[in-house]
Amino acid sequence: MSKPTSAKQPRISQKAVVLHEERADIAVEPACSITVPDSPTKAELKMAITNLKEKLSSLMEERTVVRRIEVINDELTQQLDTASRDFLWYSLALDESTDNEDTAQLLIFIRGTDNTFTITEELLSMESMKNTTTGQDLFECAVDCVEERGLSWDRMASITTHGAKSFTGKNIGMVKLSKDKLTTENPGSDILSFHCILHQESLCKSALDIKHVIEPVISVVNIIKLKALNHRQFKSLLEDMETEYEDVLYHNNVRWLSLGKVLKRVWALREEIFVFLDMKEISCEFKTKTVCEE
Repeated sequence: MSKPTSAKQPRISQKAVVLHEERADIAVEPACSITVPDSPTKAELKMAITNLKEKLSSLMEERTVVRRIEVINDELTQQLDTASRDFLWYSLALDESTDNEDTAQLLIFIRGTDNTFTITEELLSMESMKNTTTGQDLFECAVDCVEERGLSWDRMASITTHGAKSFTGKNIGMVKLSKDKLTTENPGSDILSFHCILHQESLCKSALDIKHVIEPVISVVNIIKLKALNHRQFKSLLEDMETEYEDVLYHNNVRWLSLGKVLKRVWALREEIFVFLDMKEISCEFKTKTVCEE
């Protein structure tokens, strides 16, 4: 689900982080223990003390990171709970995938607006699903998350999911069960359901015939990046010319959203690319077509 530019960005209180760290106590755990010989020499004692200092320093750094993550999480959660109380309407976007430990993770995003049309969009929860991932399982996770945050079902405007049957099943899909729950509690109400917006954009892109634009751009990017020497020389040229960008980008068909960034970057660096091609005495379709069109 793409984020609007007007979405409200949460802020973390630096004071809260500092106070949280000042209150935390650092305890020495057995993990910091060291082995010292029965009759240590001066050099062995010195080495043992050095090792102990390193272990203590590492432990303190790890705990500092953990404490900061915890306080940031608490503050973001509090800010989202405060903002959600004023939502006139909100929508959910859900995505389920499996991590590298074969645990299903359900991501639930929320987007809501208040009476001043301020849009708040944030990750509402990530639920780990240890067993099955049927429509009923996904529905129960979503219900628990929504009710735990004190959100009202009658203010839910829409649900966005991908096309898996567990989400979009006609009878026992997560979306159907959510609609049934809303209808039972609030007769006459309904929830709009949408297929993943990014996938819809991908389908629109596939219908466009823009090979005459893409192929010359990909060709010149390959000329620059495929050979290490060319790539180093091009980056050095950009550095000497003090350009806004330091390099061109690769396009990946799997990550199709990268195409727009690739085209924008190449167009922004087109003059520098022309200089580089002239220096290397390389002729390519990108330069020919761009010069002709200009």
